[in-house]
Amino acid sequence: MKIIPSIQNKLDQRAARFLLRQRYIIDTKHNNEVFISGKRLINFCSNDYLNLSGHVEIKNAFMRSAQRYGTGSCSSALISGYSKSHYQLEETVADYLNQDRAILFNSGYHANLGVLTALAHKNSLIIADKFCHASLIDGIQLSQAKFHRYRHHDLNHASALAEKYKHSPLLFVTESVFSMEGNITDLRKLSSLASQHKAALIVDDAHGFGVLGAKGKGIIEHLQMSATDITCLIIPFGKALGSFGAIVSGSEEITEAILQLARTYCYSTALPPAICDATRQAIRIMQAENWRREKLLYLIKLFIQEAKARQLPLTSDDETPIKSILIRNNQLALRLQQRLMQMGWFVSCIRPPTVPDQTSRIRLSLNCMHTEKQIIALLDHIKTLFDIVTKTQ
Repeated sequence: MKIIPSIQNKLDQRAARFLLRQRYIIDTKHNNEVFISGKRLINFCSNDYLNLSGHVEIKNAFMRSAQRYGTGSCSSALISGYSKSHYQLEETVADYLNQDRAILFNSGYHANLGVLTALAHKNSLIIADKFCHASLIDGIQLSQAKFHRYRHHDLNHASALAEKYKHSPLLFVTESVFSMEGNITDLRKLSSLASQHKAALIVDDAHGFGVLGAKGKGIIEHLQMSATDITCLIIPFGKALGSFGAIVSGSEEITEAILQLARTYCYSTALPPAICDATRQAIRIMQAENWRREKLLYLIKLFIQEAKARQLPLTSDDETPIKSILIRNNQLALRLQQRLMQMGWFVSCIRPPTVPDQTSRIRLSLNCMHTEKQIIALLDHIKTLFDIVTKTQ
């Protein structure tokens, strides 16, 4: 079957602008080392911030559960796919976050789509940060609600929009830590704005949970907020916990509505119980081994200091593990990534439509197993290549 001409045209346009994506086959990995086509690289792409995905105790918990339940749940959670392992994980997270209740979704994408389509409708008005993740934007569009996006982190703009549409049922939507910028939302101010307008506040804490706060409880702990300050908190498990799935937490009333109305929950086969038991073990280890978060914070501060010393244009100097260096030109950003990979550094090249035009970047993710020596060597290489490529722009 030939591809539809309009689709081929779209692909051709992306190719002409150096926007086609590429997958890399990872042969094997250990801690921060990956092997691609037999070549060893140091991984600065992964969101495994606390290096838990390969932890022996977590893998053992997974295997024990697989022996007990098998490899899959084989049904929706609302039919026969809801095991004791699913229940225990939900209870563990709800208790840890001091929330009334938590519901397990298959992924962050499923959770964001499910929450927004359950809580918003065609008469709602959603006000969202301009840089919200694609899953949040897709959820907003699927909800059929009217929506407006405020300029990134511009809460004065958000306030003006709320005032303009104050007679509509309002929902505010944001990320806690923005995945491409690495900056932290002023959630206290946004929560106050939502309260002022009697609006719901939906927060994706994907890159905050496990990293922010003295105990890794995420944005709420980091800003010393109460669980009741946020209507619905969404926590994907594929980042700091090194696992899979996502938890949606909130009041009893809100979570019951989501359970009943979220199609991505009702009509998906539930996660394997083994994933649930492995994730619960990851939460235990995250709590017990606080050195992981402490070392990560030290490395983040080191990275910011060294990047500034080299005058590299960071998108944010907030203390999060996401560090992006602006290149702007798509082709040059791609070339820089390829050169770094040849030098043994696995880094990501982020281009439109993931980020706005003229903001292509090299995106780095730090984790607790990186070393000072690795960070300094990587920044030295980036600085050398950055000076070369920017001279050609």
